[in-house]
Amino acid sequence: MNAHGIHVIGLGSIGTVVAHSLRCIPTPPPVTLLLHREAIYQQFLARGQRLHLQVGEGGSSVGSAGYDVDFVGDANNSHRRSAAAPIRSLIVAVKACATVSALRPIQHRLGRQSTICLFQNGLGQIEALNKHLFPDPLTRPTYMFGIMRHSAYIKSPLDAVLAGRHGSGAIGVVGDQVSAEASPHCRDLIDRLVAAPIIRCTEMPWIELRQAQLLKLSTNCMVNPLTALLGVHNGAMLENAELRRMQRPLLGEISSVFCQLPELQGLPDVQARMSVAALEEQLISNIQKTAGNSSSMCEDVRAGRATEIEFINGWVVRQGQEMGIACPINRCLVQLILARSRLQ
Repeated sequence: MNAHGIHVIGLGSIGTVVAHSLRCIPTPPPVTLLLHREAIYQQFLARGQRLHLQVGEGGSSVGSAGYDVDFVGDANNSHRRSAAAPIRSLIVAVKACATVSALRPIQHRLGRQSTICLFQNGLGQIEALNKHLFPDPLTRPTYMFGIMRHSAYIKSPLDAVLAGRHGSGAIGVVGDQVSAEASPHCRDLIDRLVAAPIIRCTEMPWIELRQAQLLKLSTNCMVNPLTALLGVHNGAMLENAELRRMQRPLLGEISSVFCQLPELQGLPDVQARMSVAALEEQLISNIQKTAGNSSSMCEDVRAGRATEIEFINGWVVRQGQEMGIACPINRCLVQLILARSRLQ
């Protein structure tokens, strides 16, 4: 077993569900929660260092305990125990736009022996981490991505609600490459996540996980910005005729970018898998399953928080620029969300 345990940063709905699920393994690993806010740190200590998860709207709340905790909000704060101890396995569940700022205080604890697993929406986080925190390929961590197909939300700090037990997750190592130094910790992290009973993760080869990420991203590119701009639930994407008319032009830009991505070249049937028709089918299916939900971007805009738009539609625009593919609709949505956010 990995004696260093698993660290989790970001206690929103997904981070809380993942941490709770890890502690529900019959022989659970040590789990250390990295907290940025003093108020949450003190609240966590006051309630006996426990997280609570409610499964189903009418379900009872179940607590999990046994967590360690580090306060990482202030480099000079006396609460920061083991500030120099290396982190071998880190799960990141903060918003994509907060990834670099969240990891900066613990940058010195991460290196070639570390594995970082990103349970986040959007794409482009790894490029940002490499640019700002880990520029040297010889010393940077091994990266993993996780996809969550669960519906969850935060009821109150340290208390999450999971819609049901029918969701699933998928994890994989980026590029299928693990350094020799990180290999034992990476393998342990994968095995622990697969064993965690609630999140129900499966391990996937990188190229399969990448395609799953892209399909999820295409849905988010439509649902997130438009629900945020209009202040509506996901189901409005299918109920409103004007929004339905936007689907194919927007998905057409996304499909053009996806089909030209270097990592997908040479794969069988990639043009069909990433076609407008395939992306539209995925979009409609996802909206039908989440019709009554409010998207994360809609909630962020309502609360005056920063959004992940630069890692959703913004990622499509940047990839298109590199390949000479114009994405004016995606670019417009990025600009509108940024403008909307600055009106708060």
